[in-house]
Amino acid sequence: MKPKALFLAGYAASIMMLFLTCHVRAAECNMAFVHGIVIAPDHIRILQNNRTHVQINADKQLFIRGEWQTLNVEDTQLLQQYSQDLRKFVPEIVSIAVDGVELGLSSIEMMFAGVGNKSQQAEWQELVRETTFQWMSRFVRTNEHFYLAPQSLNELDYFLNAELKPQLDNLARHTVGAVWDALRDALRHSDSNFERVDNQEWQSVGQLVERINLGLDAKMIEMEEKSALFCQRMQELDQVEQHLQQRIPALVPYDVLALKH
Repeated sequence: MKPKALFLAGYAASIMMLFLTCHVRAAECNMAFVHGIVIAPDHIRILQNNRTHVQINADKQLFIRGEWQTLNVEDTQLLQQYSQDLRKFVPEIVSIAVDGVELGLSSIEMMFAGVGNKSQQAEWQELVRETTFQWMSRFVRTNEHFYLAPQSLNELDYFLNAELKPQLDNLARHTVGAVWDALRDALRHSDSNFERVDNQEWQSVGQLVERINLGLDAKMIEMEEKSALFCQRMQELDQVEQHLQQRIPALVPYDVLALKH
């Protein structure tokens, strides 16, 4: 084998080893968010069965089941650390997932904008909305508000790797295929060069799917690269939470972070 070929083979092997190492690290992380979390500019809410059980206002006021908790200086400082760590971490996780969803859906919506009749557009948009709702029940980002449903780091990794990509692929082929069906119906009656246009349209569908997949691959690589760091940050945040629970026992039933066995 030539030196250049040996170098390329070795480089490819190194990249594959790095990918596998990151994936193993993600698989080894058993940390999970066991309650839903809402992050807003002026408060943080911890949810159980979609109801707020714990609320932190302005990073320093604590309410448990609607009752204000009297805190001393040390308690307040620890609560601030816990709150600020959640503010840094949760939006980052949510954004990785939401960016992946929006990347795919926006590409699909752009393709059928202005194509077909009103009934067809309403049908395609409803399909996109239904798909969006299914995913966004787990991840929400609206301006400065973020929501993360209970899930482990492994489940987020699975969402990006094994759930989001194939579903977006199917959605793209279904909706865009329907768009080109509508175009072909119109062209069939008006364009003598229909076959040439038809082939170009279907090539565009493949290009759309490829573009979506490339964008999602980038998100998955980002998740893989950050998985070990995320796991470490979850463990550190769990330690702060345990310390806070020792000082405020009423928080024990509302463990946000925990080992998932």
